[in-house]
Amino acid sequence: MVALQFFSPFSSTPTKYPTFPNSNFTPLSKSLQFNNTNFKILSLKCLTCKKTQSLSFICKGLKDETQKILEVDGGGGGGGDGGGDGGGEDDEKVEKGNGVLPEWLNVSSDDAKTVFAAIAISLAFRSFVAEPRFIPSLSMYPTFDVGDRIVAEKVSYYFRKPCPNDIVIFKSPPVLQEVGYRDDDVFIKRIVAKEGDIVEVHEGKLIVNGVARNEDFINGPPNYEMTPVRVPENSVFVMGDNRNNSYDSHVWGALPAKNILGRSIFRYWPPYRIGGTVLPEGCAVDNKQESGLTTPQ
Repeated sequence: MVALQFFSPFSSTPTKYPTFPNSNFTPLSKSLQFNNTNFKILSLKCLTCKKTQSLSFICKGLKDETQKILEVDGGGGGGGDGGGDGGGEDDEKVEKGNGVLPEWLNVSSDDAKTVFAAIAISLAFRSFVAEPRFIPSLSMYPTFDVGDRIVAEKVSYYFRKPCPNDIVIFKSPPVLQEVGYRDDDVFIKRIVAKEGDIVEVHEGKLIVNGVARNEDFINGPPNYEMTPVRVPENSVFVMGDNRNNSYDSHVWGALPAKNILGRSIFRYWPPYRIGGTVLPEGCAVDNKQESGLTTPQ
């Protein structure tokens, strides 16, 4: 604080004038840049009041303040540095608060590793163990309705071949790709015969190796005829449970076993239809019968 006192030549008692507020001299604004000349303006040499005939001035506290400023400055131009040092922490705080990503997206390396591991495990599980599927059509009605959701497992076919009565999901075979389907289109049907079996449809009955199948799970007896055919090696014969509304092997031929992706084992949606999708009797077994046959290509 700088106090100015007025001394009258006619009185020995000094008269106090109002005290000037500190804001006129300190603090220094960070935006102001001072050089040596500026500091000289604040120094005692410039502000020391010289005695005149009629009055004199006394300056208090300015010397200490000037020294403090000069010490921070380091001898010249340091006011800017001091201000810079003082504001550096604020700048750092602002930078931390204004990151490119939201705070909830800033994850550590451990978090990233956990996320990537979870994704990898999920993809591996879907590729090699099981995957969910959605039923888009009525070709398997009444076993599956439109909108049903199932789980198809992929483990059992590592240890055994697909067999009759298995409900399988599969990629479109080459014969379907030739008529416009894509390689990644997936279908669901029931295997009715395996490689080497003789299959035919006659008088509303599916006949495999000369034995008529008892199929109480289909929507109705087929209203078409199919001459006997032998299922090629490494292939299976698939049909929809909705026999009269299914685009299956009786139209386009046998399915290569390598196109099978998995076997349906469980329906988890809708809730009132939750349950297994594997027949209690398991794989169907038929006695083979030789006769005049044609082999589908």
